[in-house]
Amino acid sequence: MKPSPLLSPCLSWKRMVGIFFLPFILSGFAPRFKQEENFTLGGAHPSQPRFNWSHLTPLELKNRSVGLGTESTGRGKPHFTLEGHKFLIFGGSIHYFRVPREYWRDRLLKLKACGFNTVTTYVPWNLHEPERGKFDFSGNLDLEAFVLMAAEIGLWVILRPGPYICSEMDLGGLPSWLLQDPRLLLRTTNKSFIEAVEKYFDHLIPRVIPLQYRQGGPVIAVQVENEYGSFNKDKTYMPYLHKALLRRGIVELLLTSDGEKHVLSGHTKGVLAAINLQKLHQNAFSQLHKVQGASIDAGLLSDASQAATSSSL
Repeated sequence: MKPSPLLSPCLSWKRMVGIFFLPFILSGFAPRFKQEENFTLGGAHPSQPRFNWSHLTPLELKNRSVGLGTESTGRGKPHFTLEGHKFLIFGGSIHYFRVPREYWRDRLLKLKACGFNTVTTYVPWNLHEPERGKFDFSGNLDLEAFVLMAAEIGLWVILRPGPYICSEMDLGGLPSWLLQDPRLLLRTTNKSFIEAVEKYFDHLIPRVIPLQYRQGGPVIAVQVENEYGSFNKDKTYMPYLHKALLRRGIVELLLTSDGEKHVLSGHTKGVLAAINLQKLHQNAFSQLHKVQGASIDAGLLSDASQAATSSSL
């Protein structure tokens, strides 16, 4: 007599059906349990929204009125908000001008697969205007195509247009032809430098305007200059750049980025102050807190991932 099989055809069929429907059964019970837990354990606290805004992608959000901001409820740390809802920024950098255009999609998809919801990128003045008055936003320098591709893949965008970007480039991304004028003073309100910045912004910023969040695009924030606190040669320079961006129609959240020891001299009024950190240590935020004061107009931009997160505020 043959031994009976471990799994009869009938039992095997039932198990397969059970396995198939198990995720649907559990997903049906999970929200109900969470809601009941909120009422029984939370007491006076209302239930949390079921939708996670941190996983919302540009193409999914159609009705827009309030861009990226900061908020404090008085019951915890300040946090970022999008459309008034708590929002976590998980950001990583991909510099479009350093990656062959044919690989943009591959790199952005990998960033998304790692769990990031935001990509940050510099905008290099020296490459977009290699000669005075000759601008190039084509091919590998097609900023608009890169930003729109990021939106298609499901990533928000933080732009860092300079004019100085550092980015381990000669002159920090400033065009070398600026040095032809011996009277020109870089990164100041020197007339010759400002005239060059104005012409560059006149070509760059109109390309950015329709890519902004409130215009239906993925750009949720724009950085003003980069690490100016370590240079700090002109107190009027950062306020000038701030106004130059506003005057041209930038309406999304503006931020600055400085080393932890230079944030006092690098931030400017009306702009979110942020710091770069190589690693966390006990007094990492001491200077930032002096800028922050009683407000929540401060944040963190980690050099490790160039990412701003609500836990940093």
